[in-house]
Amino acid sequence: MPVAQYVLKSDVVVEPLISRWYAWAHMIGPATACLNLAYRYLPLMDSFISSPSAHAAACQDPKMRGGPFMNLPVSQVDDVKALITATKQQGEMIEFGMGLREALRMLMKQADGFSIEKFYSELPGSIKGYVELSYTLTGAPDLRVIEPLLYKKGFSGAENQSAMIYRVNGEDRSFAYSTPRLPIPDSIELRQPFSSEIYDFLAKLRTTPKTLPEITSSLGIEDHQTALLQTLLTEHIPSAPSTVLSGRTRWRYFGHACVLVESPSGRNILVDPLIAYDDNCNVPRFTLSDLPDHIDTVVLTHNHSDHVVIETLLAIRHKVGKIVVPSSGGALVDPSLKLMLESIGFNNVVALDTFEKIVQDDLTLTALPFLGEHGDLDIRSKTAWLVKSADDSLLFAADSNNLEPKLYDLIRELYGSITTLFLGMECLGAPFSWVYGPYLPTAVDRKKDQSRRLNGSDFHRGVEVIKSLGCKNVYIYAMGAEPWLQFITSIDPAEDTIPAVNAKQLMEYCRAQGIYAERLFGTADVTLS
Repeated sequence: MPVAQYVLKSDVVVEPLISRWYAWAHMIGPATACLNLAYRYLPLMDSFISSPSAHAAACQDPKMRGGPFMNLPVSQVDDVKALITATKQQGEMIEFGMGLREALRMLMKQADGFSIEKFYSELPGSIKGYVELSYTLTGAPDLRVIEPLLYKKGFSGAENQSAMIYRVNGEDRSFAYSTPRLPIPDSIELRQPFSSEIYDFLAKLRTTPKTLPEITSSLGIEDHQTALLQTLLTEHIPSAPSTVLSGRTRWRYFGHACVLVESPSGRNILVDPLIAYDDNCNVPRFTLSDLPDHIDTVVLTHNHSDHVVIETLLAIRHKVGKIVVPSSGGALVDPSLKLMLESIGFNNVVALDTFEKIVQDDLTLTALPFLGEHGDLDIRSKTAWLVKSADDSLLFAADSNNLEPKLYDLIRELYGSITTLFLGMECLGAPFSWVYGPYLPTAVDRKKDQSRRLNGSDFHRGVEVIKSLGCKNVYIYAMGAEPWLQFITSIDPAEDTIPAVNAKQLMEYCRAQGIYAERLFGTADVTLS
């Protein structure tokens, strides 16, 4: 009798954690991780301890969606106290974050345009040797961390990386950046750094069956966990996706900003991977099993947590040929995507500067400028990707904000008209402190914070992009409306929101001009003529 073989059920989540918080790129980048521990997560946990009932009430209010409120019952106060104690054991990282803020405050107060050399001796001891001081051309003092050195000295916190494996309950996952992932029933804890090959084993286990002894041995499952493990497994192996080549360019939309492009020769590029799990709800979706067996190139547009999704990246790492990212500018708030990805086990990472390109057979990938959406901070690790597949051109503009329409006129002069535009229209984003607040040396004025939002293009700016580029097809995407995104975007999916209204206006404009326009949701599968 044949031995039973199993794969992971299609609704099983392998949720990556750092210090029991959902893993995102800024918690792997060493300097930003130190600042987040000191000035985001410890204060948030202290707030919960002080008033757990206020947090519980706020989490029931839709208007507070995505706010700094922990979605935990009052009964877990002691668990949070224990997590605070465990977090404070990372004293070196917390001290480094505090040292960065202290140094920035000192420079703000004392650096007056004269030589900055004297301030090296006054730096906190925790950051000495790890930073360079400078002035901007306008005379403002600044501080740059030597990020590769921080990785080499272990500041990425790999020892605090783990994963929680469980079945997703509908789309009910607490907002990732304000609620820690405390142990839950019916879950298995995997205490391995993200660079471990165990994550590749789990990823392959979604489609490649193994015997129960092979699985328990590889995962280090103890005898008392075997019954729980079996609830996560099934003997039903998912069907392989179709690999028939049509001789034309095909693209498939996986939700939010994730699009797979396949060229006539069979080459492929996956943009901003964020893949859903199976669920019993009625929203159509592609899942991990719908990806091809090999992904030639993954590209990331910018270092925001809904575009650089560690959870999905670990789930596809074993099948990715290379991953291409925008080059970092080196600022404290602009951690290197290349260094981050290498630290979690990606071996072939390429960072491109603006207008650099990669050619693979009939696919050409070019990095184009990406303006705005980062609160006016000097962040350069952001790129709109131009994909040329045979005679077709597709531009993935992500959350680019068309602050200067002349830019797109110049791009058209260089690259010609763009056949298909993918444009994000989250035109009423969060205030910039929502992401970058823990990195600021002092609290930002509320009015200034509200004016410097993480905005993409609105209707009027979108129209100018389309006019400049001569687009024939326009797809509005990256709107965060799919239900499986709510735990990382917290975006209100209602149709009367300002972004949704602007998207509708843009579609109406396009259709009046004879331009095909659609707002993507759930799935799409398009073969270009």
